Amino acid sequence: MSDDKDITRELWSSRLPICFILSEEDMTKVNRSELPEPLYLMLSRHIYFPFILDKISRYFSTYYKVDSSNSNNSTSSSNINLNNIWLEFEGIPLKWHYPIGVLYDLYTNDLTLTSSTSSSLPWQITVHFTKFPETELIRFPDKESIEAHYMSTLKEADSLKHKGKIIGDMQKRDHKQLWNSLAQDKYDQFWNINAKLMSYTENLQYFRYIPFRLYRLDKPFIQKLFSPFDTNTNSMLTLGDLVQFALINEAACDVNNELNLINTRIEQFRIIIHGTQPSLQTPVQWLSEYFSYPDNFLHICLVDK
Repeated sequence: MSDDKDITRELWSSRLPICFILSEEDMTKVNRSELPEPLYLMLSRHIYFPFILDKISRYFSTYYKVDSSNSNNSTSSSNINLNNIWLEFEGIPLKWHYPIGVLYDLYTNDLTLTSSTSSSLPWQITVHFTKFPETELIRFPDKESIEAHYMSTLKEADSLKHKGKIIGDMQKRDHKQLWNSLAQDKYDQFWNINAKLMSYTENLQYFRYIPFRLYRLDKPFIQKLFSPFDTNTNSMLTLGDLVQFALINEAACDVNNELNLINTRIEQFRIIIHGTQPSLQTPVQWLSEYFSYPDNFLHICLVDK
């Protein structure tokens, strides 16, 4: 059990080297003789991009001189609007409410997107200050909205696992500790509370349902009710069972084939969680306890082989 616990610490400590470059269009608006150098950051896989928008804005705004005669200059160092910032990889706008690690696993492992340069680290992301893609993204919210989104997802996960009893019995300060420790990268403080959310209830040795989301490129994520225990065979179910169940059920619901799930054979996919490809025979209950993101969901990326 102690070795299993070490896995959660290793996953928490995992980082992605990311190179942020300014878009070509915004590069033309630079008012200094030298062009902006890329910004390099080592970021946790489990955080969200809005966590570091202030840092990105401050860095690139230094390349713009304040035009005192035009207070409406949207790219002056004094008034860059964070709501207008958006991030892009290989022409794809990146969703702010997906953890960074999920976005990386989904997009950099797809062979139709990546080349020999873009698939290598550091991950190169383009920063835009203009031409926000209104039809493809929602704007980056304030920090309070990000916290509300995180807590809503966490409550959904506990509703699936425990009918919401555990998080419902927590004090408001516990909820705040979960959020603050995530935002401040404090593993021990986070797990002091999160361990309660990984416990069992109702005399079971497993969760009622596994909180999971299955991601495919350019498709809505798949989420179904899935119990980790098969009462018919009296056995624990595996990652392979979960993925196969989700694909088959989604294909049955997709009458018009909008999700393009013609092939539901899991052998045709690479199944990636936290940058790794766990064995399909891994008990999904174990994965839920030790491989879930801080929002308590298993975020599983399916990439075509």
